[in-house]
Amino acid sequence: MSLTCWKDLKCPELVPSSQLLKAFDGHTFKPHGIILAFLVELGGKTISVEVEVVEALIDYNLLLGQRWTHAMTAIVSTVFRVICFPHEGNIVTIDQLD
Repeated sequence: MSLTCWKDLKCPELVPSSQLLKAFDGHTFKPHGIILAFLVELGGKTISVEVEVVEALIDYNLLLGQRWTHAMTAIVSTVFRVICFPHEGNIVTIDQLD
């Protein structure tokens, strides 16, 4: 999550991070901190994930990666631009084009 987005969310509590992140251009930087329990809702299902807050120039507010899809028990298709996950006994499909 970008530092700007974190501030817009009224600065939820952060814990220090000892991890170094590496950008696509090769430079490394340390996250500003980690939100331990950030709630994400999609298609009626809510999960809690850890989110790293970074002070960097990025083109997005929040990037949800492998930990998020694992917590959702989700299957993501970048080819078909859909995400499918189980919720309340059904398979929910979110289609980016809908």
